[in-house]
Amino acid sequence: MIGGATRLVMLAGDPIGHTKGYAEYAAALASAGVDAAYVPAHVPAGQFAAFLDGARNLRNLAGIVATIPHKRDAFAACRPDAAARRAGSANLLRPAPDGWEGTMLDGAGFLAAVDAAGIPLGGRRVQMLGAGGAGRAVAMAIAERRPSSLAIADPDARRSESLAADVSREFPGLPVAAHLAESDTLVNCSPIGMGTDMALPVREAMIPDGGAVYDIVNRADTPLILAAKRRGCVTDHGRSMMLAQVQMLIRYLFGAR
Repeated sequence: MIGGATRLVMLAGDPIGHTKGYAEYAAALASAGVDAAYVPAHVPAGQFAAFLDGARNLRNLAGIVATIPHKRDAFAACRPDAAARRAGSANLLRPAPDGWEGTMLDGAGFLAAVDAAGIPLGGRRVQMLGAGGAGRAVAMAIAERRPSSLAIADPDARRSESLAADVSREFPGLPVAAHLAESDTLVNCSPIGMGTDMALPVREAMIPDGGAVYDIVNRADTPLILAAKRRGCVTDHGRSMMLAQVQMLIRYLFGAR
């Protein structure tokens, strides 16, 4: 139940209609004994900074979750912690007396999800698709597990090359390249497959037969997941990553479990 003392956690994205998890957040907040509501905010691309200016006037605001396309803008607007600094993006902000504090939960949420699904990273050839805000965090998380190689591909070659260079600086000696390559584990961090999108983010021939595929899109029937299952892959998708981040968000914003 929402009352006068309820605090708001706002999910800012563009578009926003495809987003999920509201029931899961409500249940987790209630279980933690936190009087808060998780609500969508459709913030057009390029308007995130203006949105933050207005949001600072909400005295019952607990925090802002940034999703596509706002994670890089969220990073620019906040005082980032170590996770956000390494990723160069942020997906969770909380108001502070002198501005905004920010963190990036995508990397930790991704690792929790792949561990639970039994998807291997260490010692494997990993191909990652997408070098946006989430992709930056996930790439750093993958590198922590010391794959035998990490290939990063994005339609914008400058983004994939920049991310590959950043990962190389953080993890010297790890073979990192900005291209498509054969892999044992394929990770999709692009928005392809969101909502009703039925496109594949990569040619089906690039899906590793009998390998592993994780699609961060929060949808069990993305074209990538369906194709990976046909090829005998271990698979999982973004719902598990979202659920892992729910508990992290509650601790970050409310200090509760």
